[in-house]
Amino acid sequence: MADSTTSSRTAFLRNKIADYLKVGSNFELMGTGFTKLDESPSAQTDSTTYINEVTSSTDVTGYETEFSYESDMIASQKAVWALYKVGRDHLIGADAQFEYVRVELFNPAATSASSSTKYTARKFLVACESSDVEGDGGEKIQCSGTLHAIGDPIIGYFDVSSKTFTEDATAAGIYDTAATSTGS
Repeated sequence: MADSTTSSRTAFLRNKIADYLKVGSNFELMGTGFTKLDESPSAQTDSTTYINEVTSSTDVTGYETEFSYESDMIASQKAVWALYKVGRDHLIGADAQFEYVRVELFNPAATSASSSTKYTARKFLVACESSDVEGDGGEKIQCSGTLHAIGDPIIGYFDVSSKTFTEDATAAGIYDTAATSTGS
């Protein structure tokens, strides 16, 4: 019993989510240099209290997803450099937008035809808000900002070997399949 209890409480570590930013024509791993890259789905709600009730009823009406980031300024890291340049060059509109993919490395594709490097993923179009470039004397320069999602995410798979995203609205990983089959 101790083994099943222990394994059912094992939490994933942050390194089981990989983030990729499209720079030019290639997806670049947002790994080295990034010290923080958090997701905030930020559900938008609408609440109504009906005349025969005391408690309000709330519906989720949409999302304003944001990804806040912090990185050390490492110019050889193409994703870090691309985000830094948005603020440095005061880029706006389409010039400050990127394709961004969040890959669930803990959730490999459940299909039998999938390769061992294919995982469930979501692709976003994001607008980069470059907030700060900081560093005191003798310290590393650090950059921070927020990637604001534009529209809805595209569901699919990402192959970490070929660095390609494939749209598939029915994409399912091993955990999606396990949750469906157990009724969880």
